[in-house]
Amino acid sequence: MTTDELIGFIAAFCAALSFGSYGVPMKGEAATRVDVDPLVFQSYKAFAVLLISSILIYCNNILADEENDHIIDNANYNWTFHKWSFSDFTPWAFLSAILWVPGGTAGVYAVRRAGLAISVGIWSCVIVIISFIWGVLIFGEKQKSGALGAVKAVSVLCIGLCGIAYFSSSEPESKKKVDSRLKEVIDETTPLSSSGGDDTTSEGEDQVSLDLESFPHCGQPPHSHQTLHFHLPPLISKRTIHVPKYHLGLFFAFLNGLLAATIMIPLHYAPPHSTQGIGYSMSFGIAAMIVVVFAWLLRWMVCALQCRSVVKGYQSLPSFHFKDMLRPGMLAGLLYSIGNLSGIVSIQKLGNFMGYSLNQSSMIVSGLWGIFYYKEIPGFKNILGFISSSVIVFVGILLMGRDHQA
Repeated sequence: MTTDELIGFIAAFCAALSFGSYGVPMKGEAATRVDVDPLVFQSYKAFAVLLISSILIYCNNILADEENDHIIDNANYNWTFHKWSFSDFTPWAFLSAILWVPGGTAGVYAVRRAGLAISVGIWSCVIVIISFIWGVLIFGEKQKSGALGAVKAVSVLCIGLCGIAYFSSSEPESKKKVDSRLKEVIDETTPLSSSGGDDTTSEGEDQVSLDLESFPHCGQPPHSHQTLHFHLPPLISKRTIHVPKYHLGLFFAFLNGLLAATIMIPLHYAPPHSTQGIGYSMSFGIAAMIVVVFAWLLRWMVCALQCRSVVKGYQSLPSFHFKDMLRPGMLAGLLYSIGNLSGIVSIQKLGNFMGYSLNQSSMIVSGLWGIFYYKEIPGFKNILGFISSSVIVFVGILLMGRDHQA
């Protein structure tokens, strides 16, 4: 194993640890108490990424200046720091940010509604598969045993990932009984509340609306029901489609994985001088904040159109809850920044397929948080299944590591 590969594996481990933990504050007490809006939390993350990248760039530039003086005195000095300036900013970072902001927002919703362990499990599976497609089939990254060996390694890895996702999604029997009783009560009382038949349908149901945190109604706080209600326009249907938030959370986890797998692709096309050291992270932080601002402007515009008033549209935007959410949001951004920087290093040292796929062992970390902190995985059988699936994941990772051609 070469020095670059060793650095890449260490960076991948740090990325997995950070990526597996940055979702913990999303489901914390503060976020649950205020029912934080996903875009609000994503905004805190973006600001933290920009702030931390700025601090690191500042330290990097100081070390670069000192290094220049040291090189003059010591010709055998090999370690290099590349000084970053705004001329090193790459527009390719905007493509990464455009993928990251909506993907991260969807990820927050998934963790809040479906759970940390299952959400990270789903998007990790998606990321591994998409990374395989990008790395092997498009970028032509080589495996010692060829494409067949890569397919075998990914297959083993995905089997383990699917097992983790399955055992992470199990619900306690007590919760199932409560849900069953609640459904029986609803079924018994529904005829009493709907005696008016279809005539009770209000004009509001004829309008297009979405009962979802990320699309609040005019002047009303985000809903915290367990079911989403899609009110279809009259030309389509006058019935309401009920979508459980848990299932929608699973879909958003899949969407986050789909977008997240492509975030680092622009790194391959960016100019070399803009990706040296932590330069790309700084470009990404700047681009992410700009995209977040545009996302809020777009959301304001949509709310204004719904309310037919710019002022009411602004008032319907969710609160940032600075007092409650500043610490959790910044902590999530800090952990994500560490994971992002480590992920960039692992990709540069190991390649897109190897580096980014190894980073997705973060689902093991998130699963441990789900088991011991949030109690998301009930029962000894499910915990044992989760641990066994984790072992399979490590086998897949080892197969990829052994088969990877430098």
